[in-house]
Amino acid sequence: MLISIVLGLLSYPPIISALLFLNNTLIFRVNYSTPHSGSIDNNVEYIYEFFNEGSSVKIKGPPRVTVITSNATIETPLMVTTRQPKQLLSWKLPLSVETVRGEEFYMNTSRTLCYDILRHTKLNGYKEFEHENPIVSLATSSNSSVDFTVTVDFPKYFHLEHSTTYSIEISPSEPQYFFYNFSLPNNLTDARQSNFDTVILEVLSTDNICTVVSIQNVSCPVFDLNQDITFRGFYETFTTKGGMTIPKYKFPYGFYIVFVAKADDYACTRDYTPSVPGDRVKKLDLLIKPSITYNDYVYAVMITLSAVGGFYIIFGLSFFLFSRRYYVPRQMEYAVDNGTATASLNSSNTNLDSQSLDETDYDHIHEIQTDREMRLCRSQPYLTDLARKPPRVLVKKSYLYLYNVLTVALFYGLPVIQLVITYQKVLNETGEQDLCYYNFLCAHPLGFLSDFNHVFSNIGYVLLGILFLIITYNRELTHKDQDFDRHYGIPQHYGLFYAMGVALIMEGVLSGSYHVCPSQTNFQFDTSFMYVMAVLCMIKLYQNRHPDINANAYSTFGVLAIAIVLGMIGIFENTEEFWIFFVILHIITCFYLTIKIYYMGCWKLNYAAMQRIGHILRHDFWSGPLNILQPCYKARFAILLIGNLFNWGLATYALIYHPKNFAVFLLLIFMSNTLLYFFFYIFMKYLHTERVRILTWLFLFVSTVCAVTAMYFFLQKAISWSRTPAQSRTYNMECKLLRFYDYHDIWHFLSAIGMFFTFMVLLTLDDDLSHTHHAQIPVF
Repeated sequence: MLISIVLGLLSYPPIISALLFLNNTLIFRVNYSTPHSGSIDNNVEYIYEFFNEGSSVKIKGPPRVTVITSNATIETPLMVTTRQPKQLLSWKLPLSVETVRGEEFYMNTSRTLCYDILRHTKLNGYKEFEHENPIVSLATSSNSSVDFTVTVDFPKYFHLEHSTTYSIEISPSEPQYFFYNFSLPNNLTDARQSNFDTVILEVLSTDNICTVVSIQNVSCPVFDLNQDITFRGFYETFTTKGGMTIPKYKFPYGFYIVFVAKADDYACTRDYTPSVPGDRVKKLDLLIKPSITYNDYVYAVMITLSAVGGFYIIFGLSFFLFSRRYYVPRQMEYAVDNGTATASLNSSNTNLDSQSLDETDYDHIHEIQTDREMRLCRSQPYLTDLARKPPRVLVKKSYLYLYNVLTVALFYGLPVIQLVITYQKVLNETGEQDLCYYNFLCAHPLGFLSDFNHVFSNIGYVLLGILFLIITYNRELTHKDQDFDRHYGIPQHYGLFYAMGVALIMEGVLSGSYHVCPSQTNFQFDTSFMYVMAVLCMIKLYQNRHPDINANAYSTFGVLAIAIVLGMIGIFENTEEFWIFFVILHIITCFYLTIKIYYMGCWKLNYAAMQRIGHILRHDFWSGPLNILQPCYKARFAILLIGNLFNWGLATYALIYHPKNFAVFLLLIFMSNTLLYFFFYIFMKYLHTERVRILTWLFLFVSTVCAVTAMYFFLQKAISWSRTPAQSRTYNMECKLLRFYDYHDIWHFLSAIGMFFTFMVLLTLDDDLSHTHHAQIPVF
C-alpha cells in the first residue's frame, strides 16, 4: 500500500521521476526502451516501474525485459523479478543453461512477459490492447557491488500474419515467442485454394545452432526456457530447417510460437563437441502459410484410385484378350508329338501317385536317392532328371510358400500395426514431433494420422498385388492337367506366385504402417517384405529348372527370419564387431550355397564325399594337371564365380565403410543377387536356342523403366531416419505432385508398378516352353 502511494506521487521528470530511500529500497519510474544502469549490493533493492508519458499506452505486443550484468556470480547472483497484475516472473543472473557436459552460464537475459491475451482480445481485438505497466525489481545477496543494465521495450513484431516472412534472433538466454491467430483469407480465391484452418509453420536458418520450437496454447505462463519448453504443446528440434502442421481444432484461440536456442548441439546432432557460449546467436526466418484444402485431398485420392482402376481395366482386359488369343491350353490333347514317348506313364510314377503327399517321406524313398547319384554323372542334365516328383507333390510343396507367407503376414503385420498406432497416439498426446521423422513440408494430416499422404501412397502395392493374384488365379484355372505337367513345360508352381502377390500386398501394408510414424526403430517394417519378395523371386527362378531340389518353404522362411534378426541387430548395434560377424556369415553362406547349387543339391559333407573328391582330383591330375582347374559344369561355374566375386565385393565394402543403413544394405544383397541370377537365366535361355516372348520383353521394359525412375526418386530423399530428427528435417521438401505427394510418394507408386511387372515377367518368362517336352528342356 505504501509503495502504491509513493508511486502515485512520482509523476516526473520523464526519465527518473523521483528517488526515495525507504528501507534500503530505491524506487524509480522510468521510460520504456531506455537502458538504465546502476550497481547493487545486499543493502539495497531497485524497483523500476516503466511508463510512457501516461498511466497506460496502446501497444501491439507484450513488454520484453532485458537485463545485463558483468560481475554477478553463481554464489551471489543478481535476482530479477517482474510483476504484472496477474503474473509474476523471476530469474537470476548468471543464467544457468544445462548442456550435455554440465552447465553454461550467461550474463545477459531477455524475456518476453506474458499477458492474458484472451481477455484483451475480447476487449480490443488482436491488433492493440491496453497494457498495464510492469514493475521490475533487482536484488542480490552480494556484499560487493554488482553492476546491471535493465531495459524494457517491445518486440519488433508479435502478432504474426500468414504468408509473411519474419526474421528474428535468439540465444540460449534470449528466447522469443510470437502469437498467431487463425485468420480469415484475404479474398475468395485464397479461400478456395488454401485451408486457413490448418497452417504450416516453416522455419529456415543459415546456421547449424540447435534450436527448439514449441507451439503452445495462449495461456500464461509461457514456457520459454531450455528446461521447461517441452512441458506444453507441440515441440521439435531443428538446425537449418524446421516446422510442423498446426490445426485450428487443437488451438481454437490461436497459439504461441516459442523459440529457444540450445546451449550445445547434442539434442540435434548427438555430438558431444562443446560450444562457445558467445557464438550461440541463432538467426532464423519463420513463415506461416495455409495448408491445402480438403478438396485437394479428395482430388488427389480420386485421381490415384482412378489411375489404378484404369490400369486394372486396360491392362487386365488386354492381358486377358492376349492370353485368350495366343495361349495354348496346357492339356494332353494339345501336346505336339515331338518324337518323345509321352502318352504312357511309367510304373514308378504310377506308384508315386498313390504315395502319401508328405514331401519328407517322399524325399527319402530309394528312387530319389538314385536320382541324386545320377545327376552328378550328367554333364548336361535336362528337366526330365529334375522333375521326377509327381505334380501333386510339387503343387502342395509350392502352396506351402503361400501358407507360410500368410502366417508371417498375420503374426508379423498385426503387432506392427498396433505398435505404430500406439506411436501415433503418443505423439498426439505428448506433442513430441521428434518421435516421428516426417517431411513436414508435405505431411498432410487426416483424422488421427499426422502424415496421411505417405500412408495412402502405398495403396499401389496393395491394389497391384490383388491384381496379380487375380491374374495368377485366372491362369491356374486354365491349367489343371497334371498328366501334361509330368511331361511338358516348366512346372507351374502357382503357390509361389500367390505367395509373391501376398508379399506385394503386405509390402504396402507394412510400408504404410512404417509411414504412420517413420523412425529408425520402425524402418525394418518397411523392408521386411522386400526381403521376402526378393527371395521368392530367386526361388521361383531356380524352381523353373530345378523343381525337385528347390529349397522348401520352411528353410526359405527360416533364412528370412535370420535376415530380419540381422536387420534388427544392425539397426541397434552398428559396430565393428557386428560387421565382422556379418561379413563372416555372408561369406560362409555364399560358400555353402555355391556348393549346393553347383552340385544341384547332391553334395554332402561326409567321408564318402571327401573320398569321391579325392578320386576325381587324382583322375583329373593323371589325365592332365590342368584338368583339375577345368569345371565340370561350365555355365554354373561361371555364374557362381561372378556371384561370389560380387558378394565378396559387397562384403569388402561393408567391412571398410560400415554402411549406416544396414537394412537397405541387406536388401541390396538380396536384390542384386536376384537380378544377377535373372539376367543369367535369360542369357542361358538364348544360349540354348530358347526365346523370350515379346510380351515378356514388354513387361521387362516397363519394369526396368519404373525401377530406374523409382530409384531416382528414392535417392531424392525427404527424410533420413539414419540421422537425428533435426538433421532429417534438413532434407524436407515441398510437395511435387497434385500439391499432395512428394518424391517418396512417387517412389511408392513407381516401385509398386515395377514389382508388379517383375512378377509378370516371372509368370510369363518360360511361356515359349509351355509345350516342350521335359527331355528337351536343359537345366542351368
